[in-house]
This record gives sequence, structure tokens and C-alpha cells, in this order.
Amino acid sequence: MIASMDGGGSERQTLLMLRHLCRKKFAPELFLLKRGGALFSQIPDDVPVHCFEDDVLATGWNWPGSIHRAQVKFLHRLLVNRKIDVIYDRTFHMTLIAGPAAKLANVPRISTIVSPPSHAVPLNGGRFQWIKRKRLSSAYADAAQTIAVSSPTAQDARKYYGLKSRQVITVPNPVDSVELDAAVASSPTPVRDARYTIVCVGRMTKEKGHCCLINAVNCLRKQFPEFELPRLWLIGDGPLRTQLEEQSHQLGISETIDFLGHFDQPAPWINAADALCLPSTFEGFPNVMLEAMSLGTAVIASDIPVVRSLGRVAQSPEDRGRDYVATFRSQDEAHLARKIRRLWLNPTATISRIVAARNLARRAHAIDAILPRLEAIMLRAVK
Repeated sequence: MIASMDGGGSERQTLLMLRHLCRKKFAPELFLLKRGGALFSQIPDDVPVHCFEDDVLATGWNWPGSIHRAQVKFLHRLLVNRKIDVIYDRTFHMTLIAGPAAKLANVPRISTIVSPPSHAVPLNGGRFQWIKRKRLSSAYADAAQTIAVSSPTAQDARKYYGLKSRQVITVPNPVDSVELDAAVASSPTPVRDARYTIVCVGRMTKEKGHCCLINAVNCLRKQFPEFELPRLWLIGDGPLRTQLEEQSHQLGISETIDFLGHFDQPAPWINAADALCLPSTFEGFPNVMLEAMSLGTAVIASDIPVVRSLGRVAQSPEDRGRDYVATFRSQDEAHLARKIRRLWLNPTATISRIVAARNLARRAHAIDAILPRLEAIMLRAVK
């Protein structure tokens, strides 16, 4: 279950599962609230797709909760008619629908929490948040298993929802390195010049930190006037795009910043850049960071809990706790500017970090390392 296939991190993870779930054990089907999206055409041909918007052409009076009740009713009918054995719901919006529908149909459920709820729910929860929080607490407690994509997200979920330790386990996101390599090999290499090039991929919303990154480029100009400004590729779209474009013009650095818009597959751009910057104020487990690590592109990231937890999933003791990415104090644009300069001027140390990060992404986060764990969890829920 996912709201749509619009192209975000959770949508990409859902698509990855649909592609790679073992067909000898599973016959996956997909529930969406709305049809379409950048990734919709990539859904495997053997996966039936059920869309709420296809079933409901008119919802009548939009009383509080009326649409939600219609979604629950639709899903309940789907579970019964299709004889579904287990539900995998991802994001709290889907859990709000899956919880009551699964209970009515007596179908076991695996819920995945993709962002720290103390940040994500207040930001994206809309109206009646106290009711939603209460319902989510019950839904996660009732699930056969609740999964968090990182240890910090699991800790935050236990505290925010009042869950017991055993009720939330950590299974990190996998990365499809084979698909990334194929995308790079089959696409034209993005045109770039000799300037140090930084790519930032993400929806242009406040929590993604684009404003801090643009200000950091301006700090470089002020602190190190003799230092050539890096080129900045901003991939993505969103409500703040116009504001960010105006910001770059007002600072007089628009010539070094390219607003490239949304790409269905940004891997070639990540691969062509010298570094990827993740300036987010919070994340559950950023897929774009994993992709950069897998492709061998240096990463500069906010010093947020999930970034600090990277080494905890390493498979060998010597890899645990390593410095896989360069970090800066969250929202500290001057510190980010200095980190960019240091990364640029210290290629030997950067290469060592890149090699370690690439190995971590391709081993500990490989599909064949993560997906069997998810399959086992779903099979246990059915049994």
C-alpha cells in the first residue's frame, strides 16, 4: 500500500519490493489512492493495481472523516474479495487506512514507519492530529510487526506512539545497485564543466534544507573570495522552488545554480557530480544518500540521527562506526561551506571515505541482504 507512485523515496522502495519479491512465495498486488505518477509505468506487469479513485467517482458531502471511511470500506472489500493474506502498508497515511480495514477483514499487517513521527506527523498530518496520533498508536500496536527504516526512527516511534521495544524493529532500506549501474550506463552523461559540482536531490520543501545549501554557497563567496564557487545542481520540484530561485538571484549566485526539475531517475546526475549534499533537517532513511554511496559519489549530510547511525548496519566489526559521509551541523550554512571546501581540497581523504561508503551500500544494503528479512517477516505474519 502506498498513496501514489509519484516518485518519492517510499514510492521507489515500494516499486523495488514489487520487482524483487520472490514469485515462488508471493503474488504481490498494489493498493493506491490515486492512479498515475512518475513511477506508475514501471510497476511490473504481473502486479494487479487497485486504485481508490477508480472506485469512488463522487464522495458526496465532505464531512470530516467521510473520505477516510470510504477508503477503509474500499480496502476492506478488496481484502475480502481478493483473499489477501498479508498487508504491507508504508507511511502513516496508509497505516491510518490499513489499520481498521485489516482488523475488519482479519488480515495480518506489516506497517513501515519511514520518518521520525515526531517530525513527520506534525508537518504532514493535516487536521485532527491528536485523533490521528491515537489511531496510529493503536494501529502500530495491533500490527503483526511494525518496522522502522532506521534505529533513530524506531526510537522516535516508540516514544511518540508509546510502543514497546519489541513492537518496533529496524529493517533499513535496500538499494538496487544493479539498476543504478544500468541507468548510468544507458543514459547520456550529464554535461558539466571543470567546476566542483554538487548535486542535491529532493522535493523542495522546508525540511529538505535547500535554503541552507544555497546560503552555504553564498558563504563560500564571502569567506573565501579567491575560491571558485562550486556548481550546484538542484534536482526536484515543490512548493518552495520559486522562492529558492528568487533567493539565488537576490544573493547574486544564480549563475552557479541550476534548477533542473524532477527526473524519474537522477542516478546519472548523481554519478556525474563530485558530491551529493543532503541538507535535510530530518530523514527516516534517505534513499538518495544510499544511491550516492552505491555509485561512489561523496556525500555531505546534515548531522542528523539517521546519518550518525549509518555504521550500525555494517556487517563486519571493523566497518561499524566508520565515517562514511562528511557531516555538518544541521542548518549551519557557514559550517556547511567549510565542509564543502575541505572536501574539495582533500581528495585523498575523500576517496577513502567514498570506497568505504560504496562497500557499505553494496553489501549491508544490498537487495539480497534486506529483502529476505522483509519476506520472512511477512511469512511469519501469515503463519
